[in-house]
Amino acid sequence: MEICIPYHLEVAAAGSDAEYVPLYRKLTLKDARIVANKALTAHDTNYYTFSLINGSTTLASRKTQVADGSMAEGVSESMTLSGGAGLDFSDLGELKINCAASGSSSEPVDLTFLLVFEPRREV
Repeated sequence: MEICIPYHLEVAAAGSDAEYVPLYRKLTLKDARIVANKALTAHDTNYYTFSLINGSTTLASRKTQVADGSMAEGVSESMTLSGGAGLDFSDLGELKINCAASGSSSEPVDLTFLLVFEPRREV
């Protein structure tokens, strides 16, 4: 049985922020999707980095640098997951969603994440 958690993130232009998604049981992150509710233009010096983090382990990230591309409004993207055991969350854990600005982008951030988990059991 999958557990899907949508999460909305808004950050002012050129701002950085971190938000936390509380988790109530042992879960494993299986999939993560990101969609821009307002388009974000790619730029080499004025860009954002969005990351999913468990403790000190980065599980997925997406940048808006030219090499990574713009984010079109309303287009869902899959985030590539990595982190091995970091994908497992303990009881009463939390997933950190981080938005870090580089440079001085004039575009505010308005994103929705869809986080897909499966329950896990200790063996």
